[in-house]
Amino acid sequence: MFRRPTATLGAVILAVAAAIMPTAASAASPADAEGDGPPQNTALIEIPYGEPAELPVAEGVTVDCAALPPGDGFDLSCEPTGITLTVAEYDPAWGERALPVTLVSGATRTVVNYRVALAAPPAPEITTPRVDAPFRAGSQALIPLSLLGITCTLCTPDTASVRIDAVSPATAHAGVGPAHLAVRSDAPGDVTVTLAIEDDAGQTATAEVVVSMVEAMDAAPLALHVASAPARALELADLAWGDGLSFSCLTTIAGATCGADGAVTFPDDPLPGDQLTFRVVDGRGFQSIGSVTFTDDAGDAASVSPIPLSWSATSPLGIRVPAPPSDEEGDGASVLSRLSRILQEVPTP
Repeated sequence: MFRRPTATLGAVILAVAAAIMPTAASAASPADAEGDGPPQNTALIEIPYGEPAELPVAEGVTVDCAALPPGDGFDLSCEPTGITLTVAEYDPAWGERALPVTLVSGATRTVVNYRVALAAPPAPEITTPRVDAPFRAGSQALIPLSLLGITCTLCTPDTASVRIDAVSPATAHAGVGPAHLAVRSDAPGDVTVTLAIEDDAGQTATAEVVVSMVEAMDAAPLALHVASAPARALELADLAWGDGLSFSCLTTIAGATCGADGAVTFPDDPLPGDQLTFRVVDGRGFQSIGSVTFTDDAGDAASVSPIPLSWSATSPLGIRVPAPPSDEEGDGASVLSRLSRILQEVPTP
């Protein structure tokens, strides 16, 4: 039995349409029926990222599995009622491959020539372009990239990249490193940085990231941005100073617990590229932002080092970012509804 639809809607409809061609099939010459003549169809099948493409056929039509050639760079599973295509991993340079499929309806055999391609994964996004924290004008502010709400399906740390396309106002400066955005402005007000994230497939997301600069406060608390070896526990109080400090985690790692006193624990060793950001607030309500970015260096909780400032325009993306939330349920209902309406308009053979 075939689930319907797990391939894109267009591929499913083309497969159904190709399977109900009794007029064209009955007029085909023997040479055409064996695939020696012009192709009966050159429909495109896109294999979804991380899923199989399933091509069912219409009632009364079957696939001749014995005549199906091996997949060229993809795996095939064939039943008389349809074909399933899978690939081990996405490759942006994969291109298109040919797949001739022999369909049988009674005494009629029709060769349908498909083009097979890989559907790209969802493009990356920057979902939180305004940074919810003030930074001191005249200082060099570091903004952890995890604060920007980056989501990406195919962003391997150090393979994906991040770059700065523009900075406004012209008196402001910005640079980017693997884990942080650096911003400097001598005047209070908003600084807008046009930031782009490129995934492993070459797809780019661009957003205007807004950073608020405020008048400097000498008595405001301070917090550090550090790189750390994997550790099961952190004391954020060691990374900040001020009077009457209280801590909260802004972005964290699954299963972590964050105490108001700055004690953080993890159920497992953090992975390289995991990033925790925290806010520290003093007794008067002034605040600062700090972060811990984990590396693959061996060590213990004391193995920390300051994050260096980078004023480069481009950098490899050095943090792990989550995939976008799945909307398969909502989209699936919509696709099924449209598919049902279209199939009602297709005449049966």
